[in-house]
Amino acid sequence: MEPQTSHTQPTWLQMTDADFLAKMEKLAKSKKRSHDTYHNIHLPELNARLNLGLDIAQPPEVTPEDDAFAARADLSNKGKIGVVYLGSSMVERFKTTGIETKLGALGKRGVAWNAGCGGDRNENVLFRFGLGMYDYLKSAQFDSDNEGCHVRIWVLSSGTNNLHAKRTFRDNDVASWRLLVEACLRIAPGSRVLACDVQYRKDIKKEIVDENNGILVRVVEEVNRELVDAGWGKRVVWVVSRSLLGEDMLIDHVHFNECGYAVWDGVLWPLVEGTVSDVGESLD
Repeated sequence: MEPQTSHTQPTWLQMTDADFLAKMEKLAKSKKRSHDTYHNIHLPELNARLNLGLDIAQPPEVTPEDDAFAARADLSNKGKIGVVYLGSSMVERFKTTGIETKLGALGKRGVAWNAGCGGDRNENVLFRFGLGMYDYLKSAQFDSDNEGCHVRIWVLSSGTNNLHAKRTFRDNDVASWRLLVEACLRIAPGSRVLACDVQYRKDIKKEIVDENNGILVRVVEEVNRELVDAGWGKRVVWVVSRSLLGEDMLIDHVHFNECGYAVWDGVLWPLVEGTVSDVGESLD
């Protein structure tokens, strides 16, 4: 009798990058705005800050007809990347509505890089990872000649656009959110993920939002258990702020006004500030 062989599948920590990217691709969904934001904003910014040397077109010129809340490529900040804002317009608008906050300033002239995209669902963020963002960020972490990227903190705010008015998250909503957490830690194994709770919005009952957040809390707990078992320690921090952000802090059904960003910044900044100090960054 031939000896039995183990068919245990490698964990997300053990997978090759090729296999992990293939896993992400199965849940990723393309979206024109995600594609355009990556190529017109995020890639030019990464090219400047990571010294990629890519021969790419200059970002489109801003016109008066453009959406005032739309993010623009910022090629003036060529500083190293120590913090990444990842997700939907909730983080993207730290470039616009929330620009006067400490997190806004950290992206404008500090060590943060804003990888938010308006309208993105979890699976659209996975799509952007697959366009090259995952590879560029990870390669920079392990390139001894590239001092431009050492991600220590991720501010992950995703899932708002996965909400549904009549039900909780489906399995793919949860699986895609978990993949975002895993991708962050695979890119920068020594980093921490600040997993932000999904915020209330006017068109979704609070009970549904709360139930969905409970689902994500269990994902965080599960991922942290796996990390502890692997000797990494807990690296995902669940950040709760939705009870502090009332409807009077929204400019529409979902987006924060300046006051809302100031409150959110007050919750997040103490968790980010130490990282900024570690790399000797000043916002003065």
